[in-house]
Amino acid sequence: MTSPVVAKIQLGRLLYDLRLECGQSREDAAEALDCDVSKVSRVEHGKGSLKTSEVDALLRLYDRADARDRAVELARTARRRSRYRVQKWAQDFVGMEAAAATIRAWHSELVPGPLQTPAYTRALISGANPNRTPEFVEQAVASRGERQERLLSDDGPTMFIVLNEAVIRRMVGGAKVVEDQLTFLLKLSERPRVSLHVLPFTAGAHAAMDSPFEMLDVPEAEVRLVYLEDLDDSRYLDQPEEIERYSMVFERLLGAALGPVETVALLEEVRQTMA
Repeated sequence: MTSPVVAKIQLGRLLYDLRLECGQSREDAAEALDCDVSKVSRVEHGKGSLKTSEVDALLRLYDRADARDRAVELARTARRRSRYRVQKWAQDFVGMEAAAATIRAWHSELVPGPLQTPAYTRALISGANPNRTPEFVEQAVASRGERQERLLSDDGPTMFIVLNEAVIRRMVGGAKVVEDQLTFLLKLSERPRVSLHVLPFTAGAHAAMDSPFEMLDVPEAEVRLVYLEDLDDSRYLDQPEEIERYSMVFERLLGAALGPVETVALLEEVRQTMA
C-alpha cells in the first residue's frame, strides 16, 4: 500500500503536470481553490494534500475529468494520518524511509535511530534531555523498534551505513549498553542488504566533518533526496545538483572508510573492551 508521504509526492507531481499541460498558472489554481498561491506550491512540491472537493475544482480548471480517479485516490491516501509515532516534523522522513529502496547514511555521533537497541535509545534520549518524561522515552523506543522492523524485513531497503569511529566508542549508557549495541551492529553486518562501514580516526579530515546526512532512493515516487536533521527540525534537498554533491561526498566517505571485513574486526575489538 502506498504510504501517505509517497502519495503526497505523487499527487503533487500529477497536479503539476496537469496544470502545465493546460497552460494554467499557480495563480489560476489558487483562485479555483480560493486559497493562497503558497498552498498550491506546497501541494505541487509534495508537502500537502487536498480534499476531494478541492481536487475536483482543479480538475475542472484543467479540464481533466479523466484523471479524477487517480487524483482522488492519491489525495485520500495523502490525508491518512501517519502511523509512525515520531515528532510531527519527522513523520515525512520516516514515511519516506519506509518506502525507500536504498538508504545511504553517514552518522558522526550516534547509531542511526532504527539501528539502535532499546537500551541505547533510552540512554541517548535521557542523556540529551533529562527532562524527557518516561512516556516520551518509551514512545521513542517503540517508534524506533517499528522502523527497525520495517527496514530489516524481507522486502526492506538496501542500506549503506558509514559510522564515524567515535560512534562505536562513545560510552552511551555505560559499557554494557554499548557492548550490546555493538553486538547488534555485528549481527546487522551479516545481513545481505546491510553494508556497514566505520570511518576510522586514522582517516583524518574527511568530506563531511560536521554534516550527518541520509540519502533515500524512493522508486515508487521517482524521488531521490537528502535528509538533514538538527535538534528540532529537518529539511530535504532534492535538486539534481544537491543530490550529485552529496552522492560525491558519500562516495568519498565510503572510499575512506574500512571495508566490511575490517569494520567487523574493529567492532569486535571495541566490543571486547566493553565486556
